[in-house]
Amino acid sequence: MNTTTTAKLLAIVSVEHEDRVQCGQPGCGHSIYRAIHVVRNNGSLVVLGSTCFAKRYGSAETLGTARFGAGGGRTLTAEERVLLVDNTAQLLARFEAEELAHAKALADARPVHVVPEAHQPLRPTADKPPLHRTNWAAMPAYSASSPTPWNWMKPLTSMAYFRLRDGTGWVRVQHRDSRQLLVPWPVFDGWDEAFPPSIGVVDSDCRAYELPADIRASISYLRIRAEHELVTGIWREIVAVGK
Repeated sequence: MNTTTTAKLLAIVSVEHEDRVQCGQPGCGHSIYRAIHVVRNNGSLVVLGSTCFAKRYGSAETLGTARFGAGGGRTLTAEERVLLVDNTAQLLARFEAEELAHAKALADARPVHVVPEAHQPLRPTADKPPLHRTNWAAMPAYSASSPTPWNWMKPLTSMAYFRLRDGTGWVRVQHRDSRQLLVPWPVFDGWDEAFPPSIGVVDSDCRAYELPADIRASISYLRIRAEHELVTGIWREIVAVGK
């Protein structure tokens, strides 16, 4: 069954194993908890497991990137899990409201210029880290006195750290061959399934995503889902905010 012309992938979410929900594919009835796909099809919302989604629409990539979530999807709270089952439209409306609020916060934030190590570095407030918009045209230099975990990183280049609302952390790092890579930090199981191919291609040797030559769309994707962003040339500053 292929209904791609009338279907739109709206969200990918997850729930705890003990809070599994039922796949909405007719004739399936399996319990699902990871990579739950929420699709609008002919005006109706349907909740599908990843296997049934791929079978129904031809492949896992047929409908493109979800409006909300990627990979295994954001893990829902108990309240959100109830909405997923009883009022999926309200859950999607909540996601949209959250996204708009974060987009507004990012748009209102002032551009940040990260000062050299000799000066006072920017620090998050104790109660909540500020949202920083990055000036990509004026990236700071990497400090050789603060080694990073990656021996393939190009010297004298910057790093950009993104802490996403799903709890994962990612660092944009430049390779010695000038490619831009997105590295999970800290590394977690399933990191290589976290993003759609449009964001980047997995580089198994570097344990990272290789970003497209034009990284703007990938950075925008991260920003809209981030609760904190920091560009710096000093690794220990990323360690400090990533704890």
